Amino acid sequence: MQFAVNSALAGELKSVTLTAGTSYLVGAVALGLVLAIVQVRPTWTSAGVAPRWVWLGGAVGSAYVVGSVVLTRLLGAALATTLVIAAQVLTALALDHFGALGLPRRRLNRARTLAAVLVLAALGLRLWGLA
Repeated sequence: MQFAVNSALAGELKSVTLTAGTSYLVGAVALGLVLAIVQVRPTWTSAGVAPRWVWLGGAVGSAYVVGSVVLTRLLGAALATTLVIAAQVLTALALDHFGALGLPRRRLNRARTLAAVLVLAALGLRLWGLA
């Protein structure tokens, strides 16, 4: 649903990057409201010692929103979503396998390999218009 909503917003705003910025601004306001209501407060004491790469999440997220809007407008919501999910699953399997980005290492096994094959099969079905 997010892909379709962002794609519609991009159609109205006539700008993919403005759409991503608007999406993040609305999200930041919503999170600000949640933080104002929730009892648990975040701490910033360890922020200075965190690895620098952890701050890239917002930039990666912005690229994700821009990419999803572009893909949805080019391919349609179903194919764009299938493509992104396949990329996320395959990337996650690689990150787990190598223990990258501070994740615990979870080696590829038969079940994980089968999951990758099934994700690729779903993508193949969408690409060839069979699903």
